[in-house]
Amino acid sequence: MDTGGEWALASRWDVVGGIVRLVFGLVFHDLPEWVRYPLLAFGCAVVVHLGLGWLRERFGGPADEDEVVHESEADVR
Repeated sequence: MDTGGEWALASRWDVVGGIVRLVFGLVFHDLPEWVRYPLLAFGCAVVVHLGLGWLRERFGGPADEDEVVHESEADVR
């Protein structure tokens, strides 16, 4: 595609698709099995770790200050 000498920028999704195709090609076609499977396991472990971290922040974090019930020492016996 000729752009008249100017730069043509790809969309974000084109770039992501290209990266996914590159990784897929490297992992599933070009690498030997003794390298491929540890990389797949590492990638899956990273995805699980990030997902659990996101879930912990989203649902298990401390409540907002408005929702916290403060007890005074007089109420506690």
